[in-house]
Amino acid sequence: MSAAARNPFDAFVGRLAACFRMLLSTNEGERNAGAAGAQRMLLNAKGIDLHEIAARLEKPSGLNEDQKKQIRAAIEEARKDGYAEGVRAAEKRVSFNTAGFSSTDGSDEWKAVALYVQREKQRLPAQHHQFVDDMASRTVWNHDPSPRQHKYLHSLFLKLGGKIT
Repeated sequence: MSAAARNPFDAFVGRLAACFRMLLSTNEGERNAGAAGAQRMLLNAKGIDLHEIAARLEKPSGLNEDQKKQIRAAIEEARKDGYAEGVRAAEKRVSFNTAGFSSTDGSDEWKAVALYVQREKQRLPAQHHQFVDDMASRTVWNHDPSPRQHKYLHSLFLKLGGKIT
């Protein structure tokens, strides 16, 4: 059941407001018609308590507590939906490449791998050290490695026990 059907006052508020607006007219005939219309509506209003009308004009009822709770619940649900949508959008921004993936913040994950391998290079045979240092230096200048270098770097990363999560 709608709010207008529950409270008869709500059903004719628009028409009563139109009559009140006519009272602001510069045309005397429109002002008289507005006053007569408002008076007629108030006198012929069946099922409407004039004391209720006066009380509502003095202090509008606004929203009751149930309506406020419903609005709060709807806002919270919309917030959760928006957050979930943002997470899905961020997950979709992950681009796949020869290394497996790139991070969602836009930085290449190979850079983190190269720096990790350089920190741990003493655990690798000396033959890999020059390559590891070269890959680490590329992170500074944003020179992406070739697909073969990616594979080699990641094989060293995995040998050192690194995990891509």
